Amino acid sequence: MMIFGAFAIFFTGYPHVWSVYQPYVMEQAGWSQSQASLCFYLALAAFVFGNIVGGRMQDKKNPRLVVFIGGAVFTAGIILSSFLIIPSPIPMYVTYGVMQGFGQGMIYTTIISTAQKWFPGRTGFASGIVVTANGLCGFFLAPISRILLEKTGASGTLLAVGIVIGISWILSSIFFYVPDDNWRMDMERKLTKQSGDSRAHAVKEYTSGEMMKTKRFYYLLATMLFGLISYFLVSPVSQTYQISMGIPASVAVSAVMIGSVVNASTRLILPTIADKVGRIVCIKIVIVISVVAMTVLSLTSSYSITAAIIAMYGCYGGIMGSFPSFTSSIFGMEHSGENYGYVMFGIVIATFGAPALTSFITGKGMGMQMVFAEGAVFAAVALICLILLEKDIKKSSDDTLTK
Repeated sequence: MMIFGAFAIFFTGYPHVWSVYQPYVMEQAGWSQSQASLCFYLALAAFVFGNIVGGRMQDKKNPRLVVFIGGAVFTAGIILSSFLIIPSPIPMYVTYGVMQGFGQGMIYTTIISTAQKWFPGRTGFASGIVVTANGLCGFFLAPISRILLEKTGASGTLLAVGIVIGISWILSSIFFYVPDDNWRMDMERKLTKQSGDSRAHAVKEYTSGEMMKTKRFYYLLATMLFGLISYFLVSPVSQTYQISMGIPASVAVSAVMIGSVVNASTRLILPTIADKVGRIVCIKIVIVISVVAMTVLSLTSSYSITAAIIAMYGCYGGIMGSFPSFTSSIFGMEHSGENYGYVMFGIVIATFGAPALTSFITGKGMGMQMVFAEGAVFAAVALICLILLEKDIKKSSDDTLTK
């Protein structure tokens, strides 16, 4: 289940390769850059809603059915897109944007929450495995897509990738299954007994409605939002900014490739470590590194910029890898898929907010260094939100002990 779940999750990183496809689609269809870019943003927005709907469906129905439906919508969206590169972008907005993103969200949340249920004592490790597959998509699929795009064009490449996605969907649907509730509860009891701490796994199971009535949800949402917006300020210009500061193009390209590897590695390593030392301390370290990296980007013009950009890729991976298990550790496993979908609204706000902030600052005649300085401030705000969340969790635990 983990292997084929990771195989399906791998392709949920496909929208992040859109920048490779964009010039070919623009040339074939005659679109403007803004028209083409909207495909990516629609896919990301639909992804979050897919997480929420998929999470709710898996709570009420068989999670295997959710993976089957989500995979079918995802596959159909990509295959249909291969026939819809036409002057009007609206059909592609529906297929590549809405259908792809929504289908991806349905399988993403279901596979992650199920993986956590198979490893109740190592939820960070379990979610890290499958989320790492998502992070590796760009590293492997970008160069393959470039070769296919040069040989077959955008339509042929989308069709070929769509077929492979269909294979991943079918295999994942066949081998996907959820542990029996009695088995899972028995495992949790054993883990509690082994830890010698009756509170270790006694987490209240929150529904999404109950979760959104707590301060902890908003602290968590704000931590993700402000923690990620710094990365989204850097990522679109990571290569061009280095070159503009006099860093050789070869070094700039290598930094992006190394950053992708660091991103994927951190998604697995950090949540696994967090299972042992605690999630909050690990996320604190990530955010502090983000503050330092953004400060370096705003103040220097040497090769330290390259190191800071690579560090930001790692920080992004650390947050994306840690938050699924972090959310379930606060609000419980039972509704973890839907709950994490709501937390992921932080990604949507950060994704749309980052380019708007960049345009506003540069439109006022200020350079990218001021943009990065704002990013350092946002990362610091994320750290404050995380500290407030930690205090609220401790207060809740103390109140429970006194009852």
